[in-house]
Amino acid sequence: MRKYKMLYSIGDSISLGYLRILVTSLGQQYAVMHCPANGGPSTRIAENLDDWLAGYDPDVVLLNCGLHDVVRKEDDQPATSADQYEANLRDIVERLQGLAYSPRLIWARTTPVIDERHQAVKSFGRMNEDVVAYNEIADAVMAERGVESIDLYGVVMDNDAEALLAPDGVHFTPEGYQVLGQAIADYLLQEEA
Repeated sequence: MRKYKMLYSIGDSISLGYLRILVTSLGQQYAVMHCPANGGPSTRIAENLDDWLAGYDPDVVLLNCGLHDVVRKEDDQPATSADQYEANLRDIVERLQGLAYSPRLIWARTTPVIDERHQAVKSFGRMNEDVVAYNEIADAVMAERGVESIDLYGVVMDNDAEALLAPDGVHFTPEGYQVLGQAIADYLLQEEA
């Protein structure tokens, strides 16, 4: 029998950024793992989910995707259409909820983007309006499937997004990652109490 519960995080560079805080804050209760790469868009997660979870039977799966899905392509449309994003989320959630070891599934809402900062330093676009729209899609899917959610978008907006987001408008300062990681840890530890 394991001494610790296992938390397996599947997400993008934002989740990699707060991983250290999760390890530090949850170390007495959880062994914290992350998928072996930047999870990227929902399509990549759907394609790699089985391989990434092979050999693991986590107690908790913390899932996020969205920032790569909303990257605007040359035609100024998101890389993953809204319909495809919804289909991908449904597929991922259904597969996770169907696992024999029945992990607790928690969705982390996609964090905001400061458009002007992002456009100034990146050769591709992301728009906060797309993040809001895709979060609404995810909210509906998660509610329908009974999946818990942590509102990381709200956490950032409630704690001075201008100060927490890095100069590229999408990644975070060390303080920002601390705020995100601590919000997740507090959520999990509160549930344990």
